[in-house]
Amino acid sequence: MSTSDTSSNGRKGAAGRARDIRDRPLFRIAFLVLVLFVAFLATKSCARHDNKVSQDEAIAIARAQIDFTPDKVQIRYLPQGIPPIYFWAVSLYTLKNDRPFRVQVVLVNANTGDVQQK
Repeated sequence: MSTSDTSSNGRKGAAGRARDIRDRPLFRIAFLVLVLFVAFLATKSCARHDNKVSQDEAIAIARAQIDFTPDKVQIRYLPQGIPPIYFWAVSLYTLKNDRPFRVQVVLVNANTGDVQQK
């Protein structure tokens, strides 16, 4: 057996054949960059939303919907559904002995300002 046409691992070498483009390091790096770029664009387009109602406006809308004067207010930003519709969840509550006593949660649409739930 001649060793001139075998490599160090005992297999026959393909000295005359060019490497496949997928085996080239430059292709692998370019492909990885392309995948990361597409993922970046997807996250930016999926996360795009325009709020026409600010937090302060949502709190004012929620206060108009309740029949008591709250001691404290908490607000959270909630996406709901597919495709997502964004809401401000405004929690208004009074305290009794440093504990929430009367609680009302109002969902305000972040785009239109409409009250969805009271």
